[in-house]
Amino acid sequence: MTESHDTGQEQRFSYPSGAMYKDYGQAAAGAVIFGIPLVYAHSNIYAVVILGAIVLMFLSFAWSTWRRHRTVIAVTDDGIWSEGASRTALRWTEITRVDLRYFSTKRERGRGGPATDEGTGWMQLRLDGAGGTIKVDSSVTEFRDLATRVVRAIEQHRLTMTESADVNFAAMGLTPNMDGAEEYAANV
Repeated sequence: MTESHDTGQEQRFSYPSGAMYKDYGQAAAGAVIFGIPLVYAHSNIYAVVILGAIVLMFLSFAWSTWRRHRTVIAVTDDGIWSEGASRTALRWTEITRVDLRYFSTKRERGRGGPATDEGTGWMQLRLDGAGGTIKVDSSVTEFRDLATRVVRAIEQHRLTMTESADVNFAAMGLTPNMDGAEEYAANV
C-alpha cells in the first residue's frame, strides 16, 4: 500500500491475511464438524437436510472469505475500485449513495450507536454508483484512511450519504464539511 498524504497518489487497501486464515479455519472446522455426521446420517432425511444446510452455510462462508481475501481496494482523486474475484470501478462523480453502517457484537446490543472502543463491532462502507456497488468492511487494513478519503470525496463532489453514514463518520471523528448542503438518502 502506498503511504502518502498526497491525494493524487493511488492508495491500496486489502484484508489482512491473519484475519482471513482465522475465517478459513472457522469455515473448515464447521464444515468438518457438521460434515462427518452428515456422512452417517444418510438414512434420516431430516438430519441430511439440516446438516447439509449447515455444511453449505460453512462452505458459503469459506467462499466469501476467499473472495474477500483476494480483494484489493484502490483509491485515487478520480475514484475508487475493487479488484479481485470481480472488478468494480466507480468515479467519485458517478457515486449516487454513500452508506457506512455499524454492526455491533451480541454483547454490545442495547448500548446504542457505533462502537467507540477498538475491536468492538465492525463497520461496512458501501458505495453505490452507475458502475456497481463496492462494499468494504472495517477489517480492511487502514480502514480509517479509506474512510478519510471517502469523506474528502463526499466534500469535494457533494456525494449523497445516508443518515447512518453521517452518524458513523462522526463517531470516527470524520465529519464531512458540506457547508449546509448535506443531502441524506433514505436510511435503508
